[in-house]
Amino acid sequence: MSVHAARNALFASLATLAERRDTTPDAAEKEEIAIAMLEVQSAIRDLALADLLASARAVADASQALEQAVRAARRKPFDVYLEKLQRHLAALDEARGAMHEVDALPPAPEDGAAPPPATRTRALRGADQPKLSTATDFAALKDEYARLFAACTVRPERQANIDYYVRELERHQDAYRAVEQQTGVPWLFTGILHGMECGFSFQRHLHNGDPLSARTVRVPAGHPRAGDPPFPWLVSAVDALQLKRLTEETDWSIPRQLFHFERFNGFGYRRRGIPSPYLWSFSTLYVKGKFVADGVFDPEAVSKQSGAGVILKAAQARGLG
Repeated sequence: MSVHAARNALFASLATLAERRDTTPDAAEKEEIAIAMLEVQSAIRDLALADLLASARAVADASQALEQAVRAARRKPFDVYLEKLQRHLAALDEARGAMHEVDALPPAPEDGAAPPPATRTRALRGADQPKLSTATDFAALKDEYARLFAACTVRPERQANIDYYVRELERHQDAYRAVEQQTGVPWLFTGILHGMECGFSFQRHLHNGDPLSARTVRVPAGHPRAGDPPFPWLVSAVDALQLKRLTEETDWSIPRQLFHFERFNGFGYRRRGIPSPYLWSFSTLYVKGKFVADGVFDPEAVSKQSGAGVILKAAQARGLG
């Protein structure tokens, strides 16, 4: 359904662009519209062939082209035209959030599961990786986080996905900096969390990816407590960070960020001896095993979502943060 909604929004935006192309007297704008139409047409073709993450990438590229078309509109009349494009952009943003929800990692609760045999856990983590700690306090995990971050290498077949995540962080940097101004939480941390929980959709709560049109339904339910829906993304993002007491943090070292990312999702992978896919998916540190629903773990399931630690390392390599 999410792909179907994205396709409908792309076709609608294509019609709006064509109408504007035929009526604007501005030659430069016509050229920008032609470029945007090619990008939208490419996205429509990609939706028919791609998996959900690749589809989300295609929608993001088309959205960026539409945003450029908005900036290119310099001559009136364009009020209705711009209003239509903004509606198309919102519909694409919501569709991307819905796509992400399909493959998003559910919470990983500490459920008291018995640790599996050592031979089993070796098959569920990257080659040559030592046994993981079952601790959940930062002091005990600090050195392990540093070691894993240093060893983290992107799987070659996933490099395009990681590049997409980093582009989205750069693209929405201003929104994340606005959150930093209100909370003190580094913009890059918020941006990565936004990708993990919402697929970079600004129609979704940072708490867990639920739609902003209502309070959160899944854990943590009923947020934000104050105000009435629909909630502005900024308001919800600040509430999510306050709820996890991230606004009180002063240490934003790499190990501490990794700790907070894992804590946000849950420490349930540790007792199973698996590097959390919420941190390490798409890297050589992670092989398989994930929660497929709340409290339901499948040792053979493989995460289709990049890990926060992998994105963080790639972003820092590009000079972000």
